[in-house]
Amino acid sequence: MMVVPSTLDRLTHTIQVLQQLQRLLTVSATLSDVADLLACVEAECGEETLLEDVIQHFVGEHLAVQIAQRGTARRSALVELEVAA
Repeated sequence: MMVVPSTLDRLTHTIQVLQQLQRLLTVSATLSDVADLLACVEAECGEETLLEDVIQHFVGEHLAVQIAQRGTARRSALVELEVAA
């Protein structure tokens, strides 16, 4: 069940949500593309998971990748310094 702010009617809110999805995907995205994306998220997180929890899950995953990449870049830089010395 969608919670709609009191100042917006359901149709206006639906249009805004769909426009946000279009901005995040591509102009040529289809409802099938959206459904596929949500199916992948649901498969990874579960269908009863709160949206906020899904967001936090992916933020944590994204940060872990960034930290790992920075660690790899630092190690590479140290190796290059040692080789140059």
